[in-house]
Amino acid sequence: MRIVSLLPSATDIVVALGAADSLVGVSHSCGADWSHLPALTSTRIDTKAASAEIDAQVKTAAEPLYDLDIERLEQLAPDVVVSQSLCDVCAVASGDVEEAVKKLSSRPDLVNLAPFGLADIPQGFDDVGQALNLAPAARKLVADWEAQLASYAGRYAQQSPRIAFLDWLDPPFAAGHWIPDILELLGCVSTLAQPGEPSHEVTWAKVAESQPELVIAACCGFSQERATQDPTPQGLAVHLLDGYENFSRPSPRLLDSLPLLDALLTQQCSASQT
Repeated sequence: MRIVSLLPSATDIVVALGAADSLVGVSHSCGADWSHLPALTSTRIDTKAASAEIDAQVKTAAEPLYDLDIERLEQLAPDVVVSQSLCDVCAVASGDVEEAVKKLSSRPDLVNLAPFGLADIPQGFDDVGQALNLAPAARKLVADWEAQLASYAGRYAQQSPRIAFLDWLDPPFAAGHWIPDILELLGCVSTLAQPGEPSHEVTWAKVAESQPELVIAACCGFSQERATQDPTPQGLAVHLLDGYENFSRPSPRLLDSLPLLDALLTQQCSASQT
């Protein structure tokens, strides 16, 4: 089995299913751990630019934000390609991948991940597991996922802390998709995006008007350290977390976000009681 993953969350799923050794190609954003494999994607965005400049590049782009190395993909002769159809800002557009895969001589199976909310994410485990002939491993992964989520259910329901969660800082974006679902699971009140809503641009005035007890930012694709370069309003405490490692990836890695949120919320609720 020869597997190509075109985004970090797909790579996470392949690894969690025990098929890491079958990966023959990854995306440029899969990280240093995969630098020994060919990177089949590249971006036209200047990722070293300031966040406001990156936002402007995305909004004014007249052509696709990402390129796919079709020639290299053909050479790798994959049996399975795992891509996504959720967000053209985050990875190669699904239509471009579909057209490329149709032309490959290896005739690979294409798995398109499209998890809008938290409840959709395990479907990706099943889909990839089926394509890799690893259905039992996928069932175990889903069971472990559900058990870990259940262990956090309603943990802060009594206090119901009001949380403003952002996934970009300049300009601010309310974190949608699975983030409001996670807050709801914990028993928190999301003051910005609600369950079933995508991420969307807001203003700092809107953030303040939502009267949050805690403002959290996990910037999409950014490490915690990278996010410290972004401006935030004076007088508003923003707790920065790692978006790239923990919150931006709808994969088993998302479970790593729960202890981080738990620690912040425990601290917040303790402070509110004193």
